[in-house]
Amino acid sequence: MAAQGQSFNYLRAQASALRLIDKFGPAGAIVRDVPGSGPEWNPGEPVPTAHTCTMAVLKFDNKDIDGTLIKASDKKVYIAPKGLSVVPATTDKPIIGAVSHTVVRVMPLNPAGINVYFEVQARA
Repeated sequence: MAAQGQSFNYLRAQASALRLIDKFGPAGAIVRDVPGSGPEWNPGEPVPTAHTCTMAVLKFDNKDIDGTLIKASDKKVYIAPKGLSVVPATTDKPIIGAVSHTVVRVMPLNPAGINVYFEVQARA
């Protein structure tokens, strides 16, 4: 607990998280479909657009796997916000090891409005 008059340094926590993800995480991408270039009433087929990112891919703990909300094959993905041009959403498709996944849920860690990282539950 911080001493009276001191506050937690979220920028320092963000820097530590980024350093760890950069060190242990491979480069990846989040693919998001953006509307086609046609008019508003008929934009055409969506265009998949890749947004590069750095991610750390982990397994869920066995105690967290219930077979419904979290499956044994799901991955816990920590995505660094540094250099990321989008905020991950459930409509995105992260590319992990050249395999496209779906996003089950996104849980940002952003105390005091500072994005430290995004935790994404990804499913192949």
